[in-house]
Amino acid sequence: MSKTDQETRPGAVAESDVQDYDLLEVVQDRELLKARIEGMDAPNLDKTREVTGKGDRHTVGENLRHAFGFSRWSDVLERLERADHPAREDGSHPIVEHPRAMLDHLIHLDDMDKLRLEHEEFSGLSRERRALFKWLAERPELVSDLRIGGTDWLAYGPKGSGKSTMAIALPVIRNLEINPDAVVWRGSPARAEWLPLRAWTRLCLPSGLDVEAVLDPPSDEMDPISVDLEETVHEVVRYDDIRQLNHEVLEEGMLHVVYPDPKFRGATEAFREADEIQEVGHVSAWTAAVDDELAPSDVTPAEMWWFAWAIDKIDHGPPIWVSWLCDEIGNLMPEHASNDYHQLHDRISAYRDKYVDARRNKFSQFGVGHEMDDVHNLMRKKMRWRITMAGIDNPTGKTLGMGEAPMNRNYTQNYKLGQALSWNSQNHAKFSWADVPSEFKVPGQLHIRFPEVQEVLETC
Repeated sequence: MSKTDQETRPGAVAESDVQDYDLLEVVQDRELLKARIEGMDAPNLDKTREVTGKGDRHTVGENLRHAFGFSRWSDVLERLERADHPAREDGSHPIVEHPRAMLDHLIHLDDMDKLRLEHEEFSGLSRERRALFKWLAERPELVSDLRIGGTDWLAYGPKGSGKSTMAIALPVIRNLEINPDAVVWRGSPARAEWLPLRAWTRLCLPSGLDVEAVLDPPSDEMDPISVDLEETVHEVVRYDDIRQLNHEVLEEGMLHVVYPDPKFRGATEAFREADEIQEVGHVSAWTAAVDDELAPSDVTPAEMWWFAWAIDKIDHGPPIWVSWLCDEIGNLMPEHASNDYHQLHDRISAYRDKYVDARRNKFSQFGVGHEMDDVHNLMRKKMRWRITMAGIDNPTGKTLGMGEAPMNRNYTQNYKLGQALSWNSQNHAKFSWADVPSEFKVPGQLHIRFPEVQEVLETC
């Protein structure tokens, strides 16, 4: 999205003037609020969009890091290495001393990367990845602890514990800064915590369907505001089916907010063509409308599309790095899932069975939820890392799928907003992140829907 030549609409607020108002003024004025969500540019994005990072070109992740005021990750590691251990004499910071507790799920490596580190050959890497690899090459004992392939974690904490800002900071900004991943944020009609990243977002929508975008202001006295998505995000792209999305739409080094296809094009085929899992079908509103034996209650909920998408990526590629940020993962894979609800248990079970191939096929999953037990145990047992947020106690005993927690006391009860504990059964480390700068925040909630779905359902 580039607005350098855009003219101000009659009665609208000029984009250059939006930053002259504080948030309190913005939430009280419809035109200011509309201009704020539609009028943000990513600084120098057109000049830094070389995702392969040739020469001194910046990656999109580096552009994000600059805009959000983060330090370079390699500089952060060097500072932490010089810092004392917060709880023990003559020890370095846990992130450095126990690198797998943080770096294992942040740094994505393949076999070629391991060879690069062994031979200290870093040509062709982006500037930030090259700086990180140079830091790692000087510490071969750390490299041996880092696994090859995709990674995962489950972050959990109560409302207001900073889950959304952590999701922006870690699996998006830091990930894109140092990894060549295509990041996929799970789009939802009810939530849009990705909005601070809108100027860097490739918004992926199913083709052939009209879309409605409405911003609900935080004030009850203000009516919803219609939003032009083309003016809001970096780029709106359409996909025809799951396979085409994975192979032709997703781009390495970019952030994608993907909304599922209510027509489920390619979804049933994804199950059918995948190895060693059972087939699970999908019923769209359009199918139900022409089948007298089907009722609106038989229509598969749109969120079920995600299982087919992930299974197809793992089983049929393409061989690019993909990181899936699954916000509110407990809603998608709840512990109480049963087959009485659209074969949800079968879908989770099939995804679990295919997930064993995720790491070697460069697929990472990062789940964000409220309670560790919210996520179905079939998936919880497979996820290798946990992130405990402030405001909830970290475990000190046995955990499902993780064995005995390595913490012998409660650390997180004293954590402040913007701090969390990363851990598995062997290691744990505290880390922190900064809040989203105020200029990127949008008061209110954005809802993106496809009105045709409801129209077709009414004919059933």
